[in-house]
Amino acid sequence: MNYEFFIAKRITKQKGKTLSLPIVVIATLSIMLGIAVMIISISVLQGFKSEIKEKIIGFASHVQIVPYNLSQTSLEKGMSLSKDEKERILRIENVKSVNPFLTKMGVIKTKTDFGGVVLKGIDKDFDTSFFHHYMISGRFIEALKEGSNEALISKQIADKLNLNINDKLRVYFHIDNGYRARAFSVVGIYETGLGDYDDKFVICNIKQLQSLNKWADDRVEGYEILLNDFSKLDKSADEIYYALDKDKTIQTIAEIEPNLFTWLDLLDSNVFVILTIMILVSIVTITSTLLIIIFERTNMIGILKGFGATNKSIIKIFLYNATYIIIRGLLLGNILALGLCFLQDRFHIIKLNQESYFLTSVPIEISVIQIIMLNLATIIICVASLLIPVRSISKIDPIKSIRFD
Repeated sequence: MNYEFFIAKRITKQKGKTLSLPIVVIATLSIMLGIAVMIISISVLQGFKSEIKEKIIGFASHVQIVPYNLSQTSLEKGMSLSKDEKERILRIENVKSVNPFLTKMGVIKTKTDFGGVVLKGIDKDFDTSFFHHYMISGRFIEALKEGSNEALISKQIADKLNLNINDKLRVYFHIDNGYRARAFSVVGIYETGLGDYDDKFVICNIKQLQSLNKWADDRVEGYEILLNDFSKLDKSADEIYYALDKDKTIQTIAEIEPNLFTWLDLLDSNVFVILTIMILVSIVTITSTLLIIIFERTNMIGILKGFGATNKSIIKIFLYNATYIIIRGLLLGNILALGLCFLQDRFHIIKLNQESYFLTSVPIEISVIQIIMLNLATIIICVASLLIPVRSISKIDPIKSIRFD
């Protein structure tokens, strides 16, 4: 053990009334609260972004394949993927699934009310995990069943039109300057909290909408592609694009919902401001604390210099001492933050207005890597900031300081 570390350890463990003791306690608490606020802010941000993205992707997928020219002709005739195109797409590493979809606007009419909706037709291979997660009553539709007239509606639509499980609903479509009607049976009700989607989407068998358009079984509006890793969205989108024939193109979820993704990006700026403020507070607190400790130990510094200790060695003593305070504050702050995050994630203590935030409670997503990086960055920045106050040690005269009281 080097003597600098030994002396720093003795200073840290010294008991009794000293001027710096309450200041050290305040510094430790300040760093503890600062790192706790930073960890909670990042965890809430990550949770919020993940929840919103999951809901948007559940309705619209990561990437959609559509006709290259969205003209009236292409909308009337639809499109289809060739066997080779589908195989090329499925060979892309990040691609999870490829499923056709077809949407059609209609009007639901009941005995007492009516409302506009968008029917989304899906096939037997559709990934139902998203809707199962947000199902509040009933079951999902049997899309595999030929000619199935089952429908899944949102709680908003059910409340607005006074519909329940097993109720019949009649949907009217404007086709060829006239109207056609289709009868559906409500088998399930879901609620995601995304008002714009819950307010209009009804899920049904794709064959019902194909028959309305007089399309063959292979003609659809487009294809939805789910990915395994959202962070590779742009790279995977480029690979999918180059796997298609020239009559087709793609649109990513960020292009489909630019406003929501711009809003989510703005949240990063808010958290960055919080992190900056907390780190600045920690820097000011720890540098002030170190200056007070140096002032209190002026006599000791003079004695050490008198015994031949170099300024570099004495600086190490105080840097060790300050680093101990920082690490202790970080450790307590991590315990506090992770404890609060666990309680919120487990018991949903803090609630949210779903109409405003699309969620019923504050979401939490803990990233171990981000927390480790945040702690390391805080240690490095705070210790680096200490290099300024410790320079005052070199200006202390040993003769004057020994007599200092």
